[in-house]
Amino acid sequence: MINRIQSSDPSFRAARVNILATSDNHGNLMRLPRFMKTIENNAKEIFPKAGDLSTANFFTIVGDWFINPSKKGFITFPELSNGDFQNLALIKTIDAVRELVNKMVAKAGKVQAHEAPNLEVLYTLGNHCLDGGTKFMMNVMRKDPMKTLVTNVDMDKSPAVVEAMNTCDKIVKSAVYSIPDDKNPDLIHKILFLGVTIPSMDFYNPGLCEGLEFFDNSNKKDANLKEEDIQGTIKVVKDEVEAFKKENPKGAVILLSHMGNRLSEMVQKNVPEIDHILNGHDHKNVQSSINGHSITSLGKDNELIKALNLEFDDNGNLAKITVNPFFTETTVADGLENHEFQKFLNEYFEKDLEPLINLSELKAEPKENVTKEQVIEQYTSQVLEGLGITDPNITEKLMQNKNFKELISAEAIQRAKEDTGVKKGLNKLTYGNEIRYQNSYLMNYLTSAIKRTVRDKLNEDVFTVAIQSSIVRGGLEDGSNNMKVMKVFDGVSEDLSNLRIGDVKGDELVGLIVENILANLKAPTRNTIIHWSDVQVNRTLIEAIKNGTSNAKYSDAIRVRNPKTKQFEPIDLNESYRMVIGEKFLVKDDIEWPGRIRDRFVSLNKTYDQLFKEYIASVDYKLHITPKTKEQRIL
Repeated sequence: MINRIQSSDPSFRAARVNILATSDNHGNLMRLPRFMKTIENNAKEIFPKAGDLSTANFFTIVGDWFINPSKKGFITFPELSNGDFQNLALIKTIDAVRELVNKMVAKAGKVQAHEAPNLEVLYTLGNHCLDGGTKFMMNVMRKDPMKTLVTNVDMDKSPAVVEAMNTCDKIVKSAVYSIPDDKNPDLIHKILFLGVTIPSMDFYNPGLCEGLEFFDNSNKKDANLKEEDIQGTIKVVKDEVEAFKKENPKGAVILLSHMGNRLSEMVQKNVPEIDHILNGHDHKNVQSSINGHSITSLGKDNELIKALNLEFDDNGNLAKITVNPFFTETTVADGLENHEFQKFLNEYFEKDLEPLINLSELKAEPKENVTKEQVIEQYTSQVLEGLGITDPNITEKLMQNKNFKELISAEAIQRAKEDTGVKKGLNKLTYGNEIRYQNSYLMNYLTSAIKRTVRDKLNEDVFTVAIQSSIVRGGLEDGSNNMKVMKVFDGVSEDLSNLRIGDVKGDELVGLIVENILANLKAPTRNTIIHWSDVQVNRTLIEAIKNGTSNAKYSDAIRVRNPKTKQFEPIDLNESYRMVIGEKFLVKDDIEWPGRIRDRFVSLNKTYDQLFKEYIASVDYKLHITPKTKEQRIL
């Protein structure tokens, strides 16, 4: 346990370590001006006493600065890819932070007595860093001004990494740094940094990581990994820490973990000598504690940064650790338009920053000659199903209660209003973590847009298009530019983003959907939900059936749109439904249903991104939010 000490203590602080930490930036270049402005505005709190001889300063990036680096589609420089720009931005960010710290050191008027630079930059691989394969990331690791920590890479199975390490000192299993004491010239404080990556590349990027293998690599999503699945990672971390502690019993240990909080806690539990874990991958902004030591999660998408500050006492013990978050949205943005990073964006993305999308809400005309009673009757079953009530006998008894009937009728009328006449003025299709587990206007729009393009240009018999919510990384609004359009389908490697088309029976479609929903209920933000065009999924009812609180069948929770009436009706288990879905889903072996159906699916030689761009071009970039967009497709 770390003792808390007060600054009034005359022996307060003998050495300090300042760490600026970020993770899961996901190539969000447009937020970099605010990101850097946040660092600049809070530099004294992030790097206190930066110029002291007994202070060491670090900038740590805990994976996924990159995402889908092979993807192209920019207007200003069409020959360049996501990875080209993301890497340029990474180098520029590192240089800017290093220059900031150098100025702070110079202002302090003290010359560093040790050989270490004023700022060390440490990187950990994330799963999205490898969306472009081993070769892309190896070039980054070799050339960029940073050290990459590859603690849980299995060197016996990673010839590409071994070769790179033999010719470059920037790729290391771990890194030890020395900080001189502020009073005792014979006392040197030590700190060990390690970096681990989620060991599921066969799941996230199957076939793309040639020459690079992590301990415990599996075809399991991280939410399904158990402690016994990461024993190799735990062992290599434990070995590195024990070797360090043998030489430096009072030394500090910091782990950069792109494994998510749950798995990071497993590592911390098994290696209690770790003093602090900086955690990425699960996009959370949380703090947890195991063995009296903290795990700090770092959020996502440049929404925040965190400052970790460590202090050693006169006896060489790690005496104090503090963590402070700084949110980019609350940054005072005066002069942001003239910031160096904004100038960088303006230069490289001039045409990509011009307004492209005209997004408005389209008001539908109400149906004529429909009585209030008919409306209530039409929508009552939909409302009841949303509550998990499907048994006709139970329904009849409940509807005999006047108050209950009035509540259901009011909700039915409200849903009818949403379908037939919506308020004008909505000009956003919002992206957020909620698309991974609940209804989303954005996902409704995207599935319908892709389906229309497929029907118009490729196969008119397609009934439904399925989109995994994890591959969507951005929303749309009125005035959105090409940079935002590029982010919409940015969560899947180009090598795995091809679409396939095939036929399934109704009972197979039910199986696909229910398997996905049951996994989603287990881990809503990690086992992401699949959204479907023309299919309504009652997630609430599936959960009730699973928990034994409903006697309904799983098929009762799936309804499909009638092509004639346009209303959702019970699925026909014997009917054939032609569907389009991403290749990345069909290659999965850790779940049952993809293996059952994949052989009957053929390639469309198109991606979601390509088809969506074809769609918005076909409507002259004038997008309309319709009542269908605002349907409740996930109940």
